[in-house]
Amino acid sequence: MIVRSPSLGVAPSRGSPPSHGGAIDRAAKNYGIPASDWLDLSTGINATAWPVPTIDLIHWQRLPLASELRELKQAAADYYAIPNPDRIVCAPGTQALIQTIPFWFADQGMKAKAHIIGPTYAEHAIGWQRAGFVTDIIATTPETRTQRIADILQSPGGTNDIVILVNPNNPDGGVIDSADLIKMAQMAGHHDKWLLIDEAFMDCDPTHSLCPASDTLDRLIILRSLGKFFGLAGLRLGCAVMAPALAANLEDRIGPWAIAGPTLKVAQAAFNDRKWQSDMRKSLAHDGARLDAMIAANCDLALIGSTALFRLYHGKNAAKLANHLGLRGILVRLFDEDKDRIRFGLPGIENDWLRLQKALADF
Repeated sequence: MIVRSPSLGVAPSRGSPPSHGGAIDRAAKNYGIPASDWLDLSTGINATAWPVPTIDLIHWQRLPLASELRELKQAAADYYAIPNPDRIVCAPGTQALIQTIPFWFADQGMKAKAHIIGPTYAEHAIGWQRAGFVTDIIATTPETRTQRIADILQSPGGTNDIVILVNPNNPDGGVIDSADLIKMAQMAGHHDKWLLIDEAFMDCDPTHSLCPASDTLDRLIILRSLGKFFGLAGLRLGCAVMAPALAANLEDRIGPWAIAGPTLKVAQAAFNDRKWQSDMRKSLAHDGARLDAMIAANCDLALIGSTALFRLYHGKNAAKLANHLGLRGILVRLFDEDKDRIRFGLPGIENDWLRLQKALADF
């Protein structure tokens, strides 16, 4: 599907927003259940958050310091295995980067075609369309994804075209390994194109992240999210990784004090907590298997994709199951384009697991 944005002096309206996970307020209204009573399994956000310590009052009272931002970037560089922290841009959430980068990209004189490797997170296409880019949304499967991307990057012409890939992909969990991705990023450089990889769900298994190789791939942009793995979506921190000169330019575009003082301190500590990270990866692997077993025992659904933070199932009763759970104050994710697909995040505390188990047993 190719979408052309209207030629207007201002960006077009978003129109009807796409459906996302986490719409507890909407579910509360639809089902007549107070928002505080819901178990939200509709997102890929870790329900077991990194334990936030008490933050010194000074970080709430004064503007963030430049030295604190440098310390955060160094902690992020160490965590993501990025050789040079000057390649990192910090923003108030990955979503802010998704909306800002297309306009900034156009300002660099690189206004070509945006190729969105789908089906995936809908906000990517919306961002490039709003910035006036011709946007090609390419239907793929995990099996066809690598070849389709290579075909685009090696096609003649299309100077400064950009390919946008979510890896691991949301919602199917498909992963392209780092060796293939390095080849793709090199193709982008050889053919005067760009590759943007959204690694929001990479933290659970960072083996295939391109962050460690980013210092040799200057036609590559990587997005990372603090909120998913660390369970701190409300903290609002996302990072973009790119060539230092571009990073400095984008950081100037975002402006000063973009990251709140408390966020700087919490994120730095979370990035540095290696023991929690290791323990959490093991715990999530165990919990994913537990959810699969629970679904298999109670529902006629087939697992068709996953990451350590969510599971995607398929079955003819998916919509009925979602409504059944909704009547019991449990929110899961359906998809506008295929109502037979249903996505579950993982419960956190044991009472939430038992609540889900009882609801599934009643289906």
